[in-house]
Amino acid sequence: MTRPEMKRSLVALTLLLGSCAYNGPTVQAPGPAGPGIGVEAGAPPPPGMAPPSAPAPESGPYAGTGYVLRNQGALCSQQIRVTNFVVNGNRVNFGAYRGVIQPDGSLHMQTGPTYVYGQFIGSHFDGRFWRPPPGCTYDLSLDPVG
Repeated sequence: MTRPEMKRSLVALTLLLGSCAYNGPTVQAPGPAGPGIGVEAGAPPPPGMAPPSAPAPESGPYAGTGYVLRNQGALCSQQIRVTNFVVNGNRVNFGAYRGVIQPDGSLHMQTGPTYVYGQFIGSHFDGRFWRPPPGCTYDLSLDPVG
């Protein structure tokens, strides 16, 4: 492929990808700034109206399971039990992690180079535990205890 053909192909691909729209929640993989969770922006709310808030999750201890998503070097357990994840209002404590649940239900916590991030849907938490390579990445599913 010649250089002009490559440029035309790149322009066509850019236009094609730029025309795709997705307005649902997005989860970003960890990068230089770390992982994040965002909701793609649609039209802003009318003046004087705040975006809707997610219902507050139930306060108290949460527990659940983590399933390995990335297992470099085969050092990770395929499944882990998660306990001691405590919600108190809009705050979360989990071992060395501390975080604030955002009005949209998202949570992002970091301690050192590791992250716990995800989304509360009512009182259910779906998220990820991420550690830089050669660490493990787990998909988390947690619910209130009792």
